[in-house]
This record gives sequence, C-alpha cells and structure tokens, in this order.
Amino acid sequence: MDRRRFLAAAGASALAFPALAEDLPVPPSGEIAFKVLRNGTPIGEHHINFTRCGDALRAEINADMAVKLAGITVFRYQAQAVECWQGGAFQTLDSQVNHNGTKLEVHAQPITGGYAIQSTKAGDYTYTGQPPMLPMTYWNKAMLNAMILNVETGRHYPAIVNSPGWNYLPTAEGGRLLAQRFDITGKLHLSLWYDQSGQWAGLEFHISGDETFQKYVSS
Repeated sequence: MDRRRFLAAAGASALAFPALAEDLPVPPSGEIAFKVLRNGTPIGEHHINFTRCGDALRAEINADMAVKLAGITVFRYQAQAVECWQGGAFQTLDSQVNHNGTKLEVHAQPITGGYAIQSTKAGDYTYTGQPPMLPMTYWNKAMLNAMILNVETGRHYPAIVNSPGWNYLPTAEGGRLLAQRFDITGKLHLSLWYDQSGQWAGLEFHISGDETFQKYVSS
C-alpha cells in the first residue's frame, strides 16, 4: 500500500476508532499513554498511537525517560518504533533506541512461515515455526503466548507466564484501575497488567530500581 494513501485514510478515521474485525486490543481513542516512574519519581512517558485503513493497522510507539541526580541527567532512554499489522496479523517492525548513548535498531519483515530480523545487537537471522513471533511492545496481550521479539536488542525468547490474579493499579491521575497481573520469567523478568477489555494497563520491572508504568485513563 502507498504510504501517503495509508496516512491520509488513517487521518480521516482518527475521530472514531472501532475495533478491527480481528479484535486487536486498540482503544476507541486510538491512543495508549503512561507516566513512567522510577522508585516512585516520574522519569518520563510512554505513548502508543494507532491509525488504520481498512484491515491495516499502524502502531507508533514513543518512549522518553531520563533519570536525574542533583539536576544532572545520569541515564537517558529514548525509543521510537513503528509496527504494522494486516488482517490482524503482525507484518513489520522498525525500531530505533537510544539506550544511554548506545544506538540500537531492529527491523522485522515477513517471510514464508516467519520473519527476517535485522538488528544492531543480535545481527541478522530468520525465525520460522511455532509459536508465532510478536514484538515486545506490550499493547497486544497475545504477546504472552508468542515468541517475543525484543525491539531493543533484536533477540527473541518464549514467555514463561504466571498470573497471580486481579488487583487495582494506581493511575497517572491518582485513580485506580482493575486489571489482571501476568508475571513473565525466563529470559524476561517483568510484570504486565491487562484490564477487563484486554487492553494494556500497567508494567513493572526492576533495573537498578523499581520502574512502573501508570496509565493515563482520563478522556
């Protein structure tokens, strides 16, 4: 599909965003946003914006975080990614990450039975077979049953998932959100939450501190 035609049609549908026939968990607003905290202190934000044309879906991911000590930035993380889907199936990923000065890229393209991956850190390789591969961009709960593609390193690994159940999460506006927790172990160590409609509601991980995502839920 011509990119200009895709973007023009997507812009025309931005005011109303019904779910795709394949029930991908895209909110009616076409946006998911989080405040990111480290040890309880805000350090940045993470946004995903969705556009579509027919059965094509485009997810644009932007994350920007900075840790400061005495007003001096000691760690910076920036990530931009574009993820494309067609007919409910993952197609392509292009990501660029600045991990505290280290520039990393990952690109995924479909091949017969899987994907061809090009990445700065993991090199170039192909993945085919089961489970199918999905990018680690969190918004799609189906990621928990997939071969997860790390959008920073380009490496992939299966998810080992356990759910302790449902609990209330604090939101970015000071409210509460009911969601189901999923703990992922193995090569990954993090916790994800999804609400009653299957939409991404929270994230927690630990890298020299406690990093948590609080969702913006006000309309």
